Amino acid sequence: MQIPLMEQEDNLRNRRQKDNNMTCQLTYIDEIKRKNSWINNALQTRVKILRPAKRKAIFLKNKLFHILLRKGKTGNTVILDQPTINPGDRVKVRSRKEIRNMLDDYEKYKGCLFIDEMYEHCGNTYNVLKTANYFFDEAKQKICKTKDTVILEGVVCSGRQRLYQVSCDRNCFFFWHKDWLGKVDKKK
Repeated sequence: MQIPLMEQEDNLRNRRQKDNNMTCQLTYIDEIKRKNSWINNALQTRVKILRPAKRKAIFLKNKLFHILLRKGKTGNTVILDQPTINPGDRVKVRSRKEIRNMLDDYEKYKGCLFIDEMYEHCGNTYNVLKTANYFFDEAKQKICKTKDTVILEGVVCSGRQRLYQVSCDRNCFFFWHKDWLGKVDKKK
């Protein structure tokens, strides 16, 4: 039995009035997802176990690296005289070595995480698409404020993950801290 179109629209309008605090796709995402098979559930459980283990292994590796090679020095190198970076500016992502020296043991710089997939963009030149002042944190289900963070044109996550059997199709933008970027003259 099919529900008439008018009744569907009324139901949707009533639901939106109830969910007045958020009127976006995330409110209705449970209605479109498919039920996982038992194999997929087992793989998801594997990911839930391996992801924190991988994070802890990276932390311990970085901690050991800092102790042995840097004599205990941690990241967060301050970049002085950094020109302001605005949307439309041409920027070059710093080298892998420069960025690694800025990161702390958790691979973060001033709270901004630098993930493995971002290393392939080191040394490349891009245009700044937008300054990110706010973003929606899906895990916490709230709007978060950020500073000194930009989004680069055409630089998106490929969705490749070693822990998953399939890749993600979302093409999310990476958040780039302004200190990871160097401004390039437009004349060049």
